Amino acid sequence: MIHGDMLTAREHLFRALGDRVRMEILEHLKEKSPLTVSEICERLGKEQNLISHHLSCLRNCGLVSSEKDGKNVRYSLKSREILKIMEIADRHVRGILENVLFCAVVKDSSKGRR
Repeated sequence: MIHGDMLTAREHLFRALGDRVRMEILEHLKEKSPLTVSEICERLGKEQNLISHHLSCLRNCGLVSSEKDGKNVRYSLKSREILKIMEIADRHVRGILENVLFCAVVKDSSKGRR
């Protein structure tokens, strides 16, 4: 893979991880896995269509896997590697928490997303 393609892939990965609902889904799958869409909806207090949309993104990006179980589909983390990324991010953010929370550029770019 050439350098530009890798940068684009990394950008897309961080976009997938950069959504609060998707991060919450990953956190719940980290705690208990596998979970159905209904179980995730209950845990997050969100509508099924929203959760399904975000699960589709996470599945398409290779972060979660799905398995048919009768009428249900069960989701789980595809790889434990994503947990390492989340743990490293948590450790890093603890050291620069105020900087991250008060970054004007990030705040401005997230205004239209909520």
